Order: sequence, then structure tokens, then C-alpha cells
Amino acid sequence: MMERFLIILAGFELILGLSAKAGSPGCWTTFLSAKDRSPAEILTDYSYAGYEHREKGIPDMAGPVFKVTDYGAVPDDAKSDEEAIRKAIAAAEQAGGGVVLFPRGKFLIWTDRKKVEPIPITKPGVVLRGAGCGQGGTVIRLVHSGYGTGPYPVKGIDFNTIPYAFVFEPKEEKAAEDKGVVVTGAVKRGSFEIPVRSTEGFKPGDWLTLKATTPKLDAELMAGLKPDPTWERIIQKGSSISELHQVAEVREGKLRLRDPVLVNLGVDFGTKIARATMMERSGMEDMALQGGWRQVFVHHRSALDDEGWDGVLFSHVANGWVRRCAFLNMNSGVYLRDSAFCSLLENRFAGNRGHYDSSVRANSTFNLMGLTDESAGPQHSCSTGNRSAGTVVWRWKMTRESSVDSHGNGPYATLIDCVEGGTMIRSGGPAPSFPNHMRWMVFWNFSYDADDPQPINLWNYVKGKEAKFVKPLFVGLHGKPVTLVPEALAGNELPGTKVQPESLYEAQLALRLGKVPDWVAAVQKEWEKIRALELQPHGIADIPKHDLWEEEFEFGDLVQDWKSQMEKQELDWGVPVELMTPVPSVKWKRDYVLMRTLLQTMATYANPVPSKNLERSPMKVSFEEGEAGVVVRMPILSDAKSQKKTRQNLQVAQELAPSCQGTLVEEAGTLKLTLKKGE
Repeated sequence: MMERFLIILAGFELILGLSAKAGSPGCWTTFLSAKDRSPAEILTDYSYAGYEHREKGIPDMAGPVFKVTDYGAVPDDAKSDEEAIRKAIAAAEQAGGGVVLFPRGKFLIWTDRKKVEPIPITKPGVVLRGAGCGQGGTVIRLVHSGYGTGPYPVKGIDFNTIPYAFVFEPKEEKAAEDKGVVVTGAVKRGSFEIPVRSTEGFKPGDWLTLKATTPKLDAELMAGLKPDPTWERIIQKGSSISELHQVAEVREGKLRLRDPVLVNLGVDFGTKIARATMMERSGMEDMALQGGWRQVFVHHRSALDDEGWDGVLFSHVANGWVRRCAFLNMNSGVYLRDSAFCSLLENRFAGNRGHYDSSVRANSTFNLMGLTDESAGPQHSCSTGNRSAGTVVWRWKMTRESSVDSHGNGPYATLIDCVEGGTMIRSGGPAPSFPNHMRWMVFWNFSYDADDPQPINLWNYVKGKEAKFVKPLFVGLHGKPVTLVPEALAGNELPGTKVQPESLYEAQLALRLGKVPDWVAAVQKEWEKIRALELQPHGIADIPKHDLWEEEFEFGDLVQDWKSQMEKQELDWGVPVELMTPVPSVKWKRDYVLMRTLLQTMATYANPVPSKNLERSPMKVSFEEGEAGVVVRMPILSDAKSQKKTRQNLQVAQELAPSCQGTLVEEAGTLKLTLKKGE
């Protein structure tokens, strides 16, 4: 048996070009030789992450084909295509699956600011396909925010109600609550077998959730570290896991899985399994989603900042994908919850800075996001959280301002593999949900390119400082010089240079499958073409020619929408607004979202930034109507220090004004906006 293993290992080294002189990291050598992968010091096997356990490539579905143009959609006609898109999706669902095909051109959704609703995909096997994400391809333009005309909450928000443009989620009749089946024995990390009290009703191919919540998990997931007293959730309930797995075989008293369990579970942990309903083999490909986010982003100031224009939600999706897509001027791109073995690949994020690009959270297992490029760094780049496990971030190019984000509530076993750029100090999440990440976070050949204060302590109890990661492991950390506090780490092997194997994910795939699967080279070659594409016009300078959406509205309605937005902003950004004169009774046909954004950026510059002991004075806004048009005057209440911090808002406002048929100037301590008469 050992002789056979050594032969396999030697062959594998040849595949990857390794030799004794290559200086492989010790953790990799240990992983190769380990017969038992349950000990905490052994690397997690991340190779199962992605579509179909990444044993095969994502399919190019042939059909049947449902063209949105056959259901009434007309590209580039400046009219809503939403109903036609809904009809084409419904037809594909009724047929048992198929390709919903978008030709070249721009298609509009969310054009009615008073009725903004997600477009659901509720049946398996439905793929939304465009004609390419680059210039001359397909654009889905989200005109209004998912919140319409407000309110724009942050505190107390129900995360299940955040509006995404496209929601992939199975629509099943609510069955009686599945109380679960008791796991009758201990389960080892890396094991494929679960002993259960009853296997009745389970069959190969079924999906299940493996759950446990107990302080007894803390020793496993906290690695002996103690939580801060403010980390309420783990203190009150203990650590929690919720892994999704697929059944490979049903045996007497046992279920054998297609994929390994990611944590050691004791016999007395109260572990249960429950059936999971998953929607399989659906996705989106070859198109651009374009939002209307033009404001200067402030984290958690309002729902417009955080979730104004959100792209795609996967909920209870298995073996799904989003690939070869672009996300332009979006607050967030793709969000996964309760999903498994999905692939988010070859996607580009550009335009105005938003909240996050791709996020794998909420009980999601073995998902892959990679071959991704950012040109505008979001607050959070690639994000995990809420008991996500086995997530792989692979060959992702971040901006230096973006964060490798882990959002608390118990994510574990995340691989950051061949990722470039990004800060280590801006992981998110509320303090009660800390730590940001539990055990087995691995940074493999991470190229650091930020300017974080050093040394970086990844177990710093102070809120707002560095991320709180439980004993992360760094291997081949290179790029800019960086100093990590060693006591906070599981290890920092071979710093300052790239190691071999270059990609841990690819190496583990090759070890498991006998070779690097063909899709790896094919998708990387394809990605070079995708990232070289010129994207659809999406800058402020492109608005007059490419991105105006004109609709009729009463100016007074827009002013009330803007006033409510300003007054209800959070984190002390809220500004009381007094209208000193009546709002002119003007009905216009212009771009509503742009004009609201113009007023908001003006007001942000004109008012002080939040600070300790700040007492805000009301902003007294006046209106005049004359031959030249409607004049809006806002007093500048901010001092030079505040103005320096918010100067970008004034620049944006000045750039947006012409597209709103206006001019903006500073005059005698006020901002004066003149909006031309006419439509």
C-alpha cells in the first residue's frame, strides 16, 4: 500500500514540476503524506469547491433556447424589457429548463421607481445567456435602485428582503419542519461517512445539511483562543456549523458523502442532519449588469450605499454559476446563501466604488470564486461569513483598497489562493458576531500591495482595527514588505517569495483526480481574452450618449425623496433639511436618479462630516423659479477640513450637473444649482 502511495506521489510531483530542490512548504509535504487528515495542523482539502466538485467543466448548455426578443423585448429602444424577460424565464421553467437568450444591446429593468421587484428564477436548469460582457455585447440596465424611492434602511434591516435584480431560488411548497436525524457517532474532519440513527428516505444524490451548535465546538474552531466579552453570539451559544453535502451512497446506519466533512464533531455535540432542497445547474453568463450607483460610497450610511443596486442572489442553489459577466456601477455583484458547489468565474467589476463584489455567506459550502478583476475597489472584495465553509478565492486581482473580507458569524476553512492586492484591516461584521473568521484560513501565495499600519495583528480585540482571524496560515506571502504578529498566526512559511505548488487549489485537484483537470487551463486561457475586452461605456462622461434614462416626475416629489434620504442617513450623516421657499411646481422629463444623486452629493459636500460632539444645524435650502430655470441654493456649512474630506462629492456633482441640464457653481458661501427649463 505504501509503495503504491509513493508511486502516486512521485507521479504527482512530476505533474506539477516539483522536486526536492523546489523547497515545498512543510504544510504541503505534511498534507501529501497524511493518511489521517483530521488533525487541525493538516491542510483542509479545498479541491471540492466549485461546480460539480470541479471534476468537470461548466457545461455550455445547448437549449432549448428562449429568446427574450420573442417575448417582446427590444434592445436599445429606451423602454422597459422587464415583462418580456420574466415571460421568457417562465417559458424556460415550464419547459423544464433551457437558455434564456439575450442578443446584443441594452435591456432595461426596474424602470418604474414605484414598483421595483426582483426577477425570480425558481426552477433548475435555467441559464441566462447574453452576447458578451464587453462593448457591443449584452447589457441589463437596472434603472432605479432596488429600494425605489426609499426608505433606505440600515439598522434593523431584514437581509432576506434586500432586493437583487435576479434571484435564483427554488420555489417549493413549505413542508413540515424537518427536525433532523440524529448523528449517532463522532465524525472526523476529512471523513466522508456520517453515522445516523436512520437513513430512511435518503438516496444517492440527495442534499443534506450537517448542523451543530455547541460551546464544545469552540476548542475545534477557536484553536484555544478566548473571545472578547463583546462577542456575544459565540459566548452565549458557542460555535456553530451548517455544512451542505451531497449523498453518494446509503449504507446501513451510515450515509457516505461525495465530499468531506470540514470539522471534527464529537459524539456529544448534538449534531443532526436534515434534508435540503437545492436548485441545480442554473446560472448567468456573458452579459453586463449595469446599475445607477454614482454617489461617493460611505459604508453603512444608508441602504443606497450598501445595497442600492444589487446584481445576483443564489439561495439554495447547487452547482450553479455566474461567469464571463461584468458588473458596472453596482453596489454589490453576487451573493450566495445556503448554496453549495457554485462557481463565480471570469467576472469583472468596474465603475463607481460600492459595497462588495462577490460574497459567499450564510451556510454555504465548497464554493469557488476566482479569475476576477476589479478596477474600482469596493469596501469588501471577496467576502465570506455566516458559517460558510470550504470557500476558495482563486487567482483574484483586487485593488489595494479592497479587503480580503470575512464577515463574522463563524466562517471557517477558507482558501485565499494566488490572490493579488488588498488590505488586511477592513474585514466587516458587527462586534457581537466576531471573530471575523474561525480556524483554517489559508493565504497561499498572496501578493500583498496595501499600506496597512504595521505590524499587522490578526488577533486584535480592538473593534475597527485589524481583522480577527483565528490562527490564519500564510504560505508564500510576497509583494510589498509586510510584518505580521507571529503569535496571531498558525504559521508564516517561506515569506518573501512565491512557493511551489503555485496554486494550492490546483495542486489538490491534481492530487485527487490524478491530473490537473482540463477545464483549469481552458478557463485561464479564456479569462485572458475576457479581461482584455473593452467594457460597455459606464463613466460619468458616457452618460449623455449612453446612459440617460428620462422619465416624467414632479420636481417636488424628487425633492421630498432626497430630503428624506438626507435626514435618515445613519452613522451621524443625517442632516435636517428645511425648505425655506416652496418647491417650484415643475414637471420634468429627465433622469430622476441622476438628479437625486446630484442633490445628495451637493449636500454631502455642503455639510460637516460626522465627528464627536457634532451638533448639526439644519440645512436651509431655497428655490427660485425664473426665466433661466429653477435655481436651488444650499448653504455651505462645512469648514475647510470637512470640505477637504468630501471634495470628491463636489467634483461628482459638478460632473453630473450637465447631464441633469444644469450648472453648478460656488457663490457667496452657497452651492448654486441652476436647472434649465423645458423637459
